[in-house]
Amino acid sequence: MAVRLDLKTAQVLVSDDAKDTMLMFRHIGDNSLAVQESFRGMFPKKVAEAMGELRALRTRAVHKFALGRDMYFTKAQLEQASSEPVAAYRAKRFADAGVSELHDCCCGIGADAIAMAKAGITVHAADKDAIALLYAQQNAELHGVSDKIDFREALCAEEPPGEGILFLDPARRRGSRRIMNPEDWSPDPATVRKLVEGREGVAIKLSPAVDMDILLDLFPTPDEIELISYRGEAKENVFWYGKLAGDATRRATILPEGATYAGEEQAAAPTGEIAAYIYDPDPALVRAGLLGRFAEEKKLWNLDPEIGYLSGDEAISDPFLDGFRVIASESLDPRKMRALLREHEVGRLVIRKRGIAERPQTLEQRFLPKRYGERTLTLIATRIGDRHVGILAEPLDA
Repeated sequence: MAVRLDLKTAQVLVSDDAKDTMLMFRHIGDNSLAVQESFRGMFPKKVAEAMGELRALRTRAVHKFALGRDMYFTKAQLEQASSEPVAAYRAKRFADAGVSELHDCCCGIGADAIAMAKAGITVHAADKDAIALLYAQQNAELHGVSDKIDFREALCAEEPPGEGILFLDPARRRGSRRIMNPEDWSPDPATVRKLVEGREGVAIKLSPAVDMDILLDLFPTPDEIELISYRGEAKENVFWYGKLAGDATRRATILPEGATYAGEEQAAAPTGEIAAYIYDPDPALVRAGLLGRFAEEKKLWNLDPEIGYLSGDEAISDPFLDGFRVIASESLDPRKMRALLREHEVGRLVIRKRGIAERPQTLEQRFLPKRYGERTLTLIATRIGDRHVGILAEPLDA
């Protein structure tokens, strides 16, 4: 259960005594209960519990930040903060557009402000949460960019920033709960519309999980929409305005590769049968509404318009595609699938699924109750029309 953190406790956490203690216990085994007991012997109960939670969060944070073991955040703040490579990519877009100064109105723990400062941009950072601001200042100092960022506690709906370039990351969590209704984000869409009006450049970081049509109904129409994925997972939907926007209205970007694909929206691809190759497109391409355009250029087609797997006659190497050579396909009937796996001497399956309710582990247990050989193959379990189909394949890069 998450610790209910107050400002007084957070101030103790950033004290030299707490920092030295956290450093001392950084590499002392994995016995979190023993570490927690040590904290309790040195600090008041509430502080000790907060230190224990921060220590656990820092272990997770190394997947987002190079200096994650020394940064400050709550669970909700860590989850909403941009990963360092994503923030760095976006900061470069600001710098490449000639931005030297901007307002970050919902800075949170400072992940984006720090990335902007590292890109040479002066940042005026604000947040309504005093704890977030305290942590953001500590994180900026840790990254050596305190001189490039000034912080103030402010609610942008009541104290809007001055003129200039704007970056907005509306809060989408209330405590540990994720808020899916954009009307309940902070600032809400009505406030964002007022903030955007008349500015030469704005970027709004939005959730890729919310339907694009809903976002377009609520927020000002952007000059460019960019979907960013990191290590195969859609992370951000960015609305770009004014001088920050590129030439195309839609863009998909994948990190850490840095590959980008841009054009006008064309979501629908033609539909066809299973061919010699199957491709799983990156989610940024799909959510950006560019799958149809991309498929057309690559001479590919959809197996089902609602599913997203592509197929084609040629082997294609592209960062936006995970490619597979088709070995065989069959309906997802256990007897037929077992016969197919026995024929191809399969000993292990790597499951990919879309449009199928069962978990990958369940599918493997149903279709491969015992080893039929030493071969490892991929089973793409999917729905095509009203049929459930299993496609046996091997990766093109294998």
